[in-house]
Formats: sequence, structure tokens, C-alpha cells
Amino acid sequence: MENIILGLLMMRRLTVYEIRRLISKNYKSMCSDSLGGIQAAIKRLLDSGKVTFREFVENGVNKKQYSITGKGRADLLSWVNTPAMIANPKNMELGKYLSMGLVKKEDRRALINEAIEMLNQEMSYLMAIYNGLKDLDLELEIDNATGNYEKDAEYYDGLKKATGFRDLRQFLSDYVYYEKATLQYGIDITKFQIEWLSKLSENAGKENNLGG
Repeated sequence: MENIILGLLMMRRLTVYEIRRLISKNYKSMCSDSLGGIQAAIKRLLDSGKVTFREFVENGVNKKQYSITGKGRADLLSWVNTPAMIANPKNMELGKYLSMGLVKKEDRRALINEAIEMLNQEMSYLMAIYNGLKDLDLELEIDNATGNYEKDAEYYDGLKKATGFRDLRQFLSDYVYYEKATLQYGIDITKFQIEWLSKLSENAGKENNLGG
């Protein structure tokens, strides 16, 4: 979770509730949006010197706004610049299907179908994000982000120094491209899992006819 939070703070300053809202809206498939988990991760980042914060009062409420430090930027970029081992996920839940033969024959299809329903809910969540991105005016979003960086020269300079980009608009366009590509991965892998489990459900109760 720490690296997801660092990735968000790399782009702009955020409160813990803004971080939670972003994770809940866009990244819940990658990590938990539990407030307690996010706060614990932020504490670890603070203790390791990767983030800092400023306190302010808004509408009579005390708030903390977090920002990434030079150490945080360096550690995040070190992590990003290593190959992503997404082809070898250690999904312990898959062990349930490995041992599905232990489940009573009459209960297997129902269990598999429950898993399919959960995946259908996940697909609905991902497609809502996808459709929301489709409706975005990318040029307007980049204009807004550029304007925000112009108001926060310190953060802009830190981001530019860390990444070495030359053209802010191109940098932001590339950033959005990979966000969309990662979302498409989530949609594709969820679609595959639904199809795989649907076949498993169809064959539940006919295991003896599948061959060796």
C-alpha cells in the first residue's frame, strides 16, 4: 500500500481522506481502502522519512495535508524502475479450487457461482471507472493539473527534478495513458477469471467425464 500512496503523493499533496477517496474510487482492486490501513501505511512512510505533512484549519476542522519527500520520490522511482512480476501472482485463494474436490459434490457449483457473482461486481466497479475516464476531457484535465502546478512551484520543481520530464503536458498525457492501460489489465484479467470460473461451474458434477 505504501507505494500506491507514494504514487498518489508524487503527483500532488493530499489529505488522508483524499487518499482514501482516490483509492476507493480508482484503485480498490490493487489495495484496501480501509482508513485504518491507509493511516498505518502513512505512519510507516512518515517514520521512514518518505512523506511529510503540514497542518491547517479548514471550516473549523484541523487537517493534515501530506506530501512526498525527496527520499520518497527516489524510493518510488526505484520501485517503479524494476520489472512488474504480474505474470506470477501468489493468489492463495486459488488454493480453494485446487482443493475443490474436498467439497461435497452438490455444493461445488454454488460456491463457484458465488465467486462469479463477486467477480461480476468487480467488473461493474472497473467498468464504472472506465466509462468515467471515457467521459473526461483530457485536455481540460491537463489544463487543470498544469494550473495547479503553477500555483505550487515547490511541488512542480520536485516532480520535474525526480522524473526529468521536459514537457509537462506530454508527461501528464503519458501518465494518464498508463493509468488507462492498467485499468484495462484489470478489466481483461477479471473477464478471463469470469470465463474460467463459468466453465468450471458448467463442469461441476461432471468431473468423472473430463478425462485424466
